[in-house]
Amino acid sequence: MSGSNPGEWRDPETGEVDYKEVGYKARSAFAVILAFVVLVGGGWFLFTKAAAAWKEYSTADDYDGTGVAAVVVVIPKGANASKIGEVLVAAGVVKSTKAFNHAAAANPNSKQIQAGKYNLKTQLPAATAVAMLLDVNNLVRNWMTLKDGRTVAQQIPVIAKAASLSEDEVKAAVKDWKNLGLPKWAKNGLEGFLFPETYEIPDGGNAQAVIKVATKHFDDVATSLNLEAESANVKLTPYQVVIAASIIEKEVFKAEDRPKVARVIYNRIAKGTPLQMDSIIAYAVGKTGVLNLTDADLNIDSPYNSRKHKGLPPGPISNPSKASLDAALHPADGDWLYFITVDPSTGETLFTADYNEFLAGKQRYLQWCQASDANHKVCYGK
Repeated sequence: MSGSNPGEWRDPETGEVDYKEVGYKARSAFAVILAFVVLVGGGWFLFTKAAAAWKEYSTADDYDGTGVAAVVVVIPKGANASKIGEVLVAAGVVKSTKAFNHAAAANPNSKQIQAGKYNLKTQLPAATAVAMLLDVNNLVRNWMTLKDGRTVAQQIPVIAKAASLSEDEVKAAVKDWKNLGLPKWAKNGLEGFLFPETYEIPDGGNAQAVIKVATKHFDDVATSLNLEAESANVKLTPYQVVIAASIIEKEVFKAEDRPKVARVIYNRIAKGTPLQMDSIIAYAVGKTGVLNLTDADLNIDSPYNSRKHKGLPPGPISNPSKASLDAALHPADGDWLYFITVDPSTGETLFTADYNEFLAGKQRYLQWCQASDANHKVCYGK
């Protein structure tokens, strides 16, 4: 092998070692080794310098760590990565739009960031900010709970508070009820169609948009019940079904009594007897939270006076639940003409076709009202 034969290091005439040749060979080998070392070392030097430069470039305008203080940030609709970056820089969340743009480009899901209000932290690494914006658990939710059986008037303050609106704004939207997405057969306003449920409402939405969330849900529920077609089975229009359901909602204490109350309503209508249900009159006089009305209330001159007028009132008296709508469409079988809740604390209710039995039940109810101060307050409000 070349360079490995000791004979090459000896003088061919004398046979003695040629130290000059050895030195030359050694210097040549050293030069090769040195060149290799310089080449490798230089490459490593350049690599480490380049890596350090890249790290400095990529992190100079970014934060380290896990964030500092909680902050709520609103991402506007239609915002691209650059716009989102600007919003986050202004809120102190990320250090620069450049860092956020790089982090967004590196995350294939970044285009799925939604508009909305987010719980974030200040001084976040841009990549962390992107990840937090993609986590729906960081979205600030605006909730609105509309309770069963409440009137529109009772729900106006609830809507205003949930949506950060003034009550006047909500009242104006309610007044313009034909633009609230109600069924084409709706009459006389929003009452009956502000479906009771807990809703997530749009952030920054106006009163009309917020109310439409509830009216849209009414439409969904009505569709699920096939309300328009089924109303013919009880010989009512769809609007009359909503009216009946609104009365059922106000009259029952127990869920299982809803279909029975529906039957009482329809039996009295068929017989031509006024409904004589105080919940309807209470709506006319604007009273809530009491079971008994005054003589003046009972004699009010109103189409909602169910002691004077036969049939259903002109419109709903509350916003009924799905259970009450279903009961109005599917009444129980029975000949009952009367019912009375004899014990409001338990919801025990008497259904009968006999007037004298009804009067006996009424006495039981009045005895309950007088049994304690607390009971008296439930019945009379004082």
